[in-house]
Amino acid sequence: METTRARVGDPLAHIDLSRLRADLRAVQRLGTSGGAFNACAVSAEIRQAYRTALAARDEAAAYLHGSRVWSRADLAEAICAYGEHEGRPRLVAQWCVTTAPQHLYDAGHELLRRQQLATALRDLLTEARGTAIRQLNEAELPLPDDPLARAHKAADVIVFARHHLDYVAANRNLYAANLVVHHGWSLDEVVEVAEADPGEVADAYAAAREHPPSDADARTVRELALIAAAIAGRIEHWESARAEAIADCLASGLATERIAISVPT
Repeated sequence: METTRARVGDPLAHIDLSRLRADLRAVQRLGTSGGAFNACAVSAEIRQAYRTALAARDEAAAYLHGSRVWSRADLAEAICAYGEHEGRPRLVAQWCVTTAPQHLYDAGHELLRRQQLATALRDLLTEARGTAIRQLNEAELPLPDDPLARAHKAADVIVFARHHLDYVAANRNLYAANLVVHHGWSLDEVVEVAEADPGEVADAYAAAREHPPSDADARTVRELALIAAAIAGRIEHWESARAEAIADCLASGLATERIAISVPT
């Protein structure tokens, strides 16, 4: 399925899988020289499309379950590919029961179509995140020869990277908390996968309760943990480069007050 079928009321009509795939291929061709954070940006766009597809899938599942057309085992077969795994489809159906459409034409086909797109987007998301992790781990920051300019450049990138790390870590904590509040994971289990502070995950419980159960899975938590670790590693690398540039500035006799603004707070 390359694009969804455009039609009136189709919640997936604006999702273009071919275009998202092409955007990822373009980032992969650029490599680290094109900026490793480009892959993070593409991942975020794919993630948004994936969440839209999941929400549409969940509505179809809730409709089929509420109308008693499909059993929980039927839903599990469509959503998880294993008819005996009824836990997750039951959570999905119960969560969406109040927002399920009053009528959904050809609902069984719609569920399968929406699941197919969600699966394709999930696989693409894993690929995009893998690209981001690889490129971040390999990224080198082109720095100017002038020590003061080098210190400023490194400081700017560190500030940007820290901001992005905060965003990734917040999402990792939210999805980790989702596994606890909706799926029965223990806090100890989930923080091991997330490589996160238990307190930060626990602080996200309230927000996670407002998010659908299908919004998180262990693979997402692990992928975000690896991205966070990769960004943290780059920050450490760029902090070393900044410190070396500042030392060069001081060795050349540059006044301390001229380089102080190069150190982010």
